[in-house]
Amino acid sequence: MSRRLLVAALVLLAPAVARAQDAPERLLGASTQLYLRWDGVEAHSASYQKTALGKMLQEDTGKFLGGVYRLLENNLAEQMTVPQLLAGIDPVELQKLQDYVAEAPKLVPVLTKNGFVLAAELRGIEPPQLQVTLILPGAGADPKPFQSLLRLIANQNKLEIKEAKIAARQVSHIDTGFVQVTWWTDDKDAVLVVGTDKPEEVVKRAVSKEDRIADNTQFKRVREFKDFETAARGYLDGSALLKVARSRKDVSKILDGLGLDNLHAARFYLGFDVPAERGLLEIDMPGPRKGLLDFANQKPFKLADVPPLPDDVLSFTALKFSALGVYDTSVKVTESVLDGVFPFGKPIFQAGLKQVNDKLGFNLRNDMLAALGDTVVVYNSNTDGPVNLGAVVMFQAKDAKKLNEAIDKFLKVLPELIGMEVKVNKRTYRKAEVCEVAVKQQGFIFLPTYTVHNGWLAVSFFPQPVQGYILRADGEVPAWKPGPAVETALDKMPKEYTLLSVSDPRPSVKQVLSISPLIGAAVRNFAPDSKFDVGAIPNGHQATRHLFPNVTTLSDDGSTLRLQTRSSFQVPFDIVGLDSYAGMFFILQLLRF
Repeated sequence: MSRRLLVAALVLLAPAVARAQDAPERLLGASTQLYLRWDGVEAHSASYQKTALGKMLQEDTGKFLGGVYRLLENNLAEQMTVPQLLAGIDPVELQKLQDYVAEAPKLVPVLTKNGFVLAAELRGIEPPQLQVTLILPGAGADPKPFQSLLRLIANQNKLEIKEAKIAARQVSHIDTGFVQVTWWTDDKDAVLVVGTDKPEEVVKRAVSKEDRIADNTQFKRVREFKDFETAARGYLDGSALLKVARSRKDVSKILDGLGLDNLHAARFYLGFDVPAERGLLEIDMPGPRKGLLDFANQKPFKLADVPPLPDDVLSFTALKFSALGVYDTSVKVTESVLDGVFPFGKPIFQAGLKQVNDKLGFNLRNDMLAALGDTVVVYNSNTDGPVNLGAVVMFQAKDAKKLNEAIDKFLKVLPELIGMEVKVNKRTYRKAEVCEVAVKQQGFIFLPTYTVHNGWLAVSFFPQPVQGYILRADGEVPAWKPGPAVETALDKMPKEYTLLSVSDPRPSVKQVLSISPLIGAAVRNFAPDSKFDVGAIPNGHQATRHLFPNVTTLSDDGSTLRLQTRSSFQVPFDIVGLDSYAGMFFILQLLRF
């Protein structure tokens, strides 16, 4: 009976064992310190298509981007080969180059279908021992696109490619002196390694059957994550990196001064909570937190603690940020590092701080920073000004009188500090004092304005956004309230956080699309052969009808920081989100059809 059970168990476990052996991660060692895996589109196509971004790209926007992609793809061969032809390249070599150009773009659908694995490992500092590995699952089944891309890059940079047979694998190699570039196909996967090791060592390490990444603790945690469906995941093993860094005594002293010992690891996940995309970054940072890690020791706040925002706010970020705490920690860390590596540096640094205070005419720490609270808010709205010209930065004011006195002293020495004439105009708006700082310099078009009112210091490029804050603080105009999409997101987030950010991508996308026809028409006018279809640019209302505000929070349980996002579409430079990069790969896949 026991033998039958054993046989049955082996039959049941066989598929799992086979999958573990066939997975691209089989080529990575247990000492891998950085790991990133994206599954590609196919494995999660059903979820992608149900997200706001997926719906957006199934309509006119996807068709337009698909046309742009094909246009670029068709022009690639001419852009790459014409200069070579004009330079008098050998016809045989030119034919090879044309073949490379024709094959290389075929790697894109393989990448978007199957994804990639990226890993890195630092094994030594002196001499440097570093290896970065890129694995493209499925790209080995038809290696021509993979090989063509690398040979095209080598050709353009005039690098010599050498071939060798290593561990029954046909390996290509470029030796640049310090950096070694090695690539080959391993079963159905394509492998590219850039680092300091010779190709023989690289391949031997990759095909080893011992000490595989499956034994790595952080990899196990990433693999076992089940909170939501993930399309990408990864980790950074901080403890392992710090261990290598401490092999040098001077670096070890700096790390002690910075207090980075408790920065253990970071893990991140990108996935779906239909119709939203989800992102999570976890940073293991158990106490006691010293040095730079002390910055993370912030008291949480709630949405109700945020000052009144414009009812048409485009985006805002509120975070716990104690200027006094940052100053004190920065001074302490700097002095500690200097003590470790430069004994005479601490007195010089302290003398420099005294000179700063003497120059200002007041004590920066005690008179200004100590008057500020521990919360900062940044926001912008279309009513206050386009293209972030109406952005407002707000600092919690703990001691309004002391803060105003310190700012007045600072403005008196400002002309000497910047070498320009400055005039301060103070006026009363409603019952608040508003200060306008006019800098008399040709080309300086701003009129920086601030007020300390109702417990907050508000600063902007012009008076009107500051006036808007005063009106809302006094209840004269309505303030922002979270809509249904934001409330849904917040219901799935912690109730208290050290950072809260809300960003609506729709106005930005509409603005870009509204000026795109003008730009497209100009392209057609100056480059008639470009074949750019202005009429294919999607209408802004149609393109954004599935989108909704993105929400990001940062919370801290005393051991782990958690940055969470729930979004429809992340606009570049609007707010950094974890899921925008996965969306970019999804776009590439849709562009093929």
